[in-house]
Amino acid sequence: MSHQPSTASSDWDVQVSLKLLGESMPIAVVIVDSHGQIVYVNARLEEMFGYEQGELIGKLVEVLIPERFHHSHFGYRHDYMHSQHVRNMGSGMDLAGRRKDGSEFPLEAGLSPLRYGDAPHIVVTITDISKRKQVEMMLARQVEERTHELERRQRVLEGLRAILTTLISNHPLPEILGFISNKAVQLLQADGCVIYSRDERLGLLQPQASSGMTTGDAGQLLSEFLTEQAPIYNEPLVLAPGLPPIPAFSYSLPATLASPIGQGQSGYLTVPIRDTQQIYGLFLFHYEQRQEISHQDIELALRVADQTVLAIANAHLRGQIEHSAVTAERSRIARDLHDAVTQTLFSASIIAGVLPVIWQRNEEEGRKRLEELRELTRGALAEMRTLLLELRPAKLVEVDLADLLRQLAEAISGRARVPVTVDVEGTAEVSADVKIALYRVAQEALNNIAKHAQARNAWIKLHRTEDRVTLSVRDDGSGFVFEHIAPQHLGLSIMRERADGIGATLSVDARPGEGTTVEVDWHKMNSTLKSSAYDQ
Repeated sequence: MSHQPSTASSDWDVQVSLKLLGESMPIAVVIVDSHGQIVYVNARLEEMFGYEQGELIGKLVEVLIPERFHHSHFGYRHDYMHSQHVRNMGSGMDLAGRRKDGSEFPLEAGLSPLRYGDAPHIVVTITDISKRKQVEMMLARQVEERTHELERRQRVLEGLRAILTTLISNHPLPEILGFISNKAVQLLQADGCVIYSRDERLGLLQPQASSGMTTGDAGQLLSEFLTEQAPIYNEPLVLAPGLPPIPAFSYSLPATLASPIGQGQSGYLTVPIRDTQQIYGLFLFHYEQRQEISHQDIELALRVADQTVLAIANAHLRGQIEHSAVTAERSRIARDLHDAVTQTLFSASIIAGVLPVIWQRNEEEGRKRLEELRELTRGALAEMRTLLLELRPAKLVEVDLADLLRQLAEAISGRARVPVTVDVEGTAEVSADVKIALYRVAQEALNNIAKHAQARNAWIKLHRTEDRVTLSVRDDGSGFVFEHIAPQHLGLSIMRERADGIGATLSVDARPGEGTTVEVDWHKMNSTLKSSAYDQ
């Protein structure tokens, strides 16, 4: 297929050569003159733009581009005619061609100058890049989807990591459940979330934590949540008296979100909070607009529910541990009551029984026994006060540390009949945890003196400033060799744990026959750094 140029003076051989060259080229070709009129097109161009043979000859080349580009193209064509050079068009540009039917497609074009006869012409080669653009768009869409998925996974990992960090904290269970519900809303991109717990006695569900809605809304949502499209449990679960039970859960996860509230377009997703042994409750995610939900989102909701089970189980374990600790502490107090106070009072009763006889025989010896009786009763009274304080741990925080140490000293003096001197410098207040830790270290050290030291004297020294507290307990007893004593036998591991708990340092200096010194040194800066490290 070919067309003769409109110039009558064109050489016939040149025309034949041009036709043969144009038809042999694998791309579309169009030649325009200096006025922008088309003088030649090959068959591939006619096919590409949907024109019949010869239909384009004599028309302006702008017929091949969208009308919105015509004005600017006139200028480009005029400038190129005055500065002709080989040029590629389309690389980094969005060029478009216009077919005869008005449809558009992306293209790339190459421009080359041509002397045809005596007049300058332009040879334009055109390539349809529709398929390439489709591939590029598909790849860009895949990259965008992949990037979105990676970002989603990163958010999920960060959210699950934050939940796990909260799980191992000592925060109360309601606070942990509140944190989980907030994170669950973010991870599942829901508009609201409620965590319901199950009353083991009645089998009823009660809202425990929510995000994106009030407690009243949570209760209302559950009461309206009755549909066979949302199975939850393996056994029917009563929502509330007078309401029908929820159908059994068969592990067939819902593929879409149903509408629980009237005829509205709200949606929900329900996930059981359960382990292999029992049902703890229910996760209910609320969406203002009903939507499709992916299997990945359902799996994510199940993972959050599993972590909620861990939070509940951890809370139960902490409760059991605290109960065991309380029981152990009560046993220790009962043991101390028997070992210390009872023995002291028994000794006092014996002295009181023989005191009249001793007084009659030797008045001076009677006065000594009377003083001993007074020391024993003072020690027993101090022991009782200490035990009463430990029965009510909150009271320990209210009493000044110096007074607590003096009370311990009196108790040990009465029990072991070892004079204990208390020296206090400074009046700066310390936090409750520091006070309790120092008190426990002093108590353990004094118990060692009473039981093992065989000391004649003991000393307690407390030095307090705003930023530093130093406590030392010293005796002139038998001392010991570290290599011969297991740490747990003298409570050394307990004292070290107490010191580590507040970021303090513990040192023990013991020499056979020269006594023992236990010292705790607490710096506010070290304690702050330790707390920051734990927070991270």
